[in-house]
Amino acid sequence: MGEGDHKVIKFLLLVFNLLFWVSGIGLIIAGALAQTVYQPYILFINSSYVSAPVLLIVIGAIISIIAFFGCCGSSKENYCMLITFAVLLSIIFVVELAGGIAAYVEKGRVQGYLADNLKANLGKYNVTDNSTTGLYDKTQRDGQCCGVDTYRDWYNNNTFFNKTFGLRVPESCCNVALLPTNVTSCARKDADLAACSGSIVSAACPIYTVGCLPAIRGKLENSIAVIGGVAIAVAFIQFIGIAFACILARRVRRGYTYN
Repeated sequence: MGEGDHKVIKFLLLVFNLLFWVSGIGLIIAGALAQTVYQPYILFINSSYVSAPVLLIVIGAIISIIAFFGCCGSSKENYCMLITFAVLLSIIFVVELAGGIAAYVEKGRVQGYLADNLKANLGKYNVTDNSTTGLYDKTQRDGQCCGVDTYRDWYNNNTFFNKTFGLRVPESCCNVALLPTNVTSCARKDADLAACSGSIVSAACPIYTVGCLPAIRGKLENSIAVIGGVAIAVAFIQFIGIAFACILARRVRRGYTYN
């Protein structure tokens, strides 16, 4: 390998370090965006999914720091810094690759645990847990949905509004498009919801009839796909950088430098 090849490797490693730094910033942004997606449904998802965006942000910050070793090592042709860079990058590479694969595996499990958690929290509505009540209300209003799979999920739920007033669903299930201006509540007793049953929902139905599970699942699955895709893409870039770092370190160890 001549001087020209050595110069090309050194230049490419510097370019890839710039890409590492950019990819680190990208991971931080992706983690922050994923966190904003997860946050509204914090009570409905497993703790592992809550920590995933945080881990992504941490890895992004670490990559940005590691890029410093690569830049210094390649520009000064310092063997120790190049090896440190390659080793640290290899560790992050394995973590990211494993995380990306795990994300795609977990994507297929979202519906199961999400449905279980949503149904398990129905009984906490308006009982002892105000956070659950607020979260359900926000989810149903924003998603224009009611219940988990269907609005009838609330029928068997022994909640305050059901026991005390004979109401079948929470106020947040009311279809706001059908309400007069400045009115937030609708009629929700059995007789009022008769128009909601059947395969074709009548226009007189005062509530949302579609469950919230499909909408939440779609948001979480898309977020998981983004996390997994970003992690694997960054890991691929890092693999190339590791190869260049090792080649340049080998050349430096043999006593060849190019200035």
